[in-house]
Amino acid sequence: MPATRTPAPENPPSEAPPNRFAGRLVGVSIVIGAILLGVALQVYRAVGEFIDATQWVTHTLEVKNEITTIVARVRETEANQRAYIITGADDRLSDFYASMPAIATHMARLRNEVRNNPTQIANVDELEALLHKRTTGMTDVLARYHDGGFDAAQQAIRTNHSRDEDLAIEALSQRMLQIEDDLLDDRRAHTLTQGAVTRNLTSGATLLSIVLLAFALAVVLREHRRRLASERDVQRSNAELAGSLEESQRLARTLRQLSELGEMLQGCRSLDEALTGLRTALAHLLPGIGGSIHLVNASQDLVETYATFGEPELQSEALFGPDDCWAMRRGHAHPPTDGLAGFPCKHLGDASATAIDRALCVPMVAQGEMLGVMSMSSKLPIRSEDRSIAIAAGEHISLAIANLRLQETLRTQSLRDPLTGLFNRRYLEASLERELQRAMRRNLPMAVMMLDLDHFKRFNDLHGHDGGDALLSQFGALLQRLVRSEDVACRYGGEEFTVLLQETDAEQAMQRAARIVEAVRTLDVQHRRQSLGQVTVSIGVATYPQHGFTPEDLLRSADRALYAAKHQGRDRAVLAG
Repeated sequence: MPATRTPAPENPPSEAPPNRFAGRLVGVSIVIGAILLGVALQVYRAVGEFIDATQWVTHTLEVKNEITTIVARVRETEANQRAYIITGADDRLSDFYASMPAIATHMARLRNEVRNNPTQIANVDELEALLHKRTTGMTDVLARYHDGGFDAAQQAIRTNHSRDEDLAIEALSQRMLQIEDDLLDDRRAHTLTQGAVTRNLTSGATLLSIVLLAFALAVVLREHRRRLASERDVQRSNAELAGSLEESQRLARTLRQLSELGEMLQGCRSLDEALTGLRTALAHLLPGIGGSIHLVNASQDLVETYATFGEPELQSEALFGPDDCWAMRRGHAHPPTDGLAGFPCKHLGDASATAIDRALCVPMVAQGEMLGVMSMSSKLPIRSEDRSIAIAAGEHISLAIANLRLQETLRTQSLRDPLTGLFNRRYLEASLERELQRAMRRNLPMAVMMLDLDHFKRFNDLHGHDGGDALLSQFGALLQRLVRSEDVACRYGGEEFTVLLQETDAEQAMQRAARIVEAVRTLDVQHRRQSLGQVTVSIGVATYPQHGFTPEDLLRSADRALYAAKHQGRDRAVLAG
């Protein structure tokens, strides 16, 4: 403020008294001192209030920072959990468990910061309960994943209330942030009021207020930058989570397709049916990749192509040896990951040496037996995802082929006589009943032959059981050549055979029987490079409906005609009387 001037007298003395000058100076000094002291006290109080206000602003910002950090930590923990479930990466699981203590640490800091605010203390208790429930749910999902795999984890995620809990945590955190914002607004208003008063009293107080405000603004801007960075981190995390979700969905679709492929292959009734379906299924499962399915032959010395799919870049040989494929040699997919270019498969040709990253051979092994190989190639390098899919598909195909071959073997063993290759008696009984019913419905004739090799016991005694087996085997082969494809030729038992002739009357059946008798006369049975002599056969013929209306009647009539042929001198065919 301006200095106080002492008015001069109208007739000033030539020299002012020293005591009056000193007294006035002291008075002015006292007033100035008092003013300065008042200003100093005001400034001191204002500075104190500014300091207090600044501390409260810092405190509020720290509270808000802890709240924001806790919510971000929860999202980061959930992201680590889901990333581990999707990728199976152990580092993401370590990050998940490392986030738990961090959340607890920030909760303790938050509780300490708001210890003087009962409302916020209650909110902290509620937030802590929600976080405990949320982290417990995430831990339970991991436990389900460890016990039951990816599907169990997905089921746990669908059944828990993580979405409701996340919304509750978000709502509570926003409410707490709003409380702190309100407190911050109140404290800012008080600070501005004190600043205005101080600015009117002294420029120093004003300058101090400006400095304090600038400091507060700097703190606010810094916190704002921190929040923007946090938001960018959250957006980046959301983008990564969306990408992970998309990848998990694609993986789920692939797993579902592989599961469906396995189910369809297990439902096939023949190898041809399975291979026909694989031509389309593999082209859909591995787009842009073509190849072939090769199976080892019965003698285990050659590998033959049975089916192709897609448009392969490298054409495999249709017939090659097992040693021409590295996958069959090693029992593992070839080339291995980042395989060397110096070890190509020979059956893919010379071009495979330079296209090592665009070719893949997957061995098909089931129950310790090498069944074949699935070779494939592409115009572009084969991705690791497609490689994994091909290996998984190869396992399904291997199991299916092994099962189909086993079923075919069991079916043959249950219906065929192993020595002659003809149907057995069980198949005859089922076929005779079925064909007789069909003949009745269509009013068509049907014939049954009973055949017996003449003097088989004497032949067996003369040449031994091996010679007898050779005769039965070669007679069975002859009988298969003489009957039609729709007829049923069976070994009835021992040296007796039965032939079921569809849509055949008595005259036609006798003609067929005469041809069989004549063919047997000329049959030269060879055993150990020696001829075993002439063989003859006796045949009894019965027809429907002349000689019976049931399978038992027809077999009985044909058997009686066979005995009649035996009594008449053998080597002939006799029609039932």
